[in-house]
Amino acid sequence: MIGNGPLREHLEQRAIDLGLRDRVHFHPFLPRAELWRRLPNFDAWVFTTTGLEAFGLVLIEAQAHGLPVVYSDLPGVREILGGAGIAYIPGDPLSLAVALDEMGRDSHQRRALNKAALDNARRYDITTTGRQLRELTLRVTSPRGSHRWGPCTKGPTDVGV
Repeated sequence: MIGNGPLREHLEQRAIDLGLRDRVHFHPFLPRAELWRRLPNFDAWVFTTTGLEAFGLVLIEAQAHGLPVVYSDLPGVREILGGAGIAYIPGDPLSLAVALDEMGRDSHQRRALNKAALDNARRYDITTTGRQLRELTLRVTSPRGSHRWGPCTKGPTDVGV
């Protein structure tokens, strides 16, 4: 587990109480470069955020490393991941357990999710994203009469990170 959230101490104690100390490892927040270095050693990425998530960049980073994702079914996240992950009800431990069990017991599905993760991450190219953000910024900040308000050349599923 990575991060320093308010439940960390409770979760560490719970892992000890359940006899999982040797199987569950806790790490503080990791700088991006360190996280990327470690991602290839993971089996999956579990996104447990329960609040509104603007984009979920870490999901795309995990997918770019081929990790299958189990995620909180929050507004926007499903659109970012498409079918390249398994959703569960945010804040519902039983729903999360079912999603993890499903992925854990079905190796064919896991391989399909690995491929889907890589395919989905390719949609979020940094060069394309930079260009699209620049275009959007120029459209939004231009004086009303000096620009043309037309549809973007790419749809929302083509926006990258």
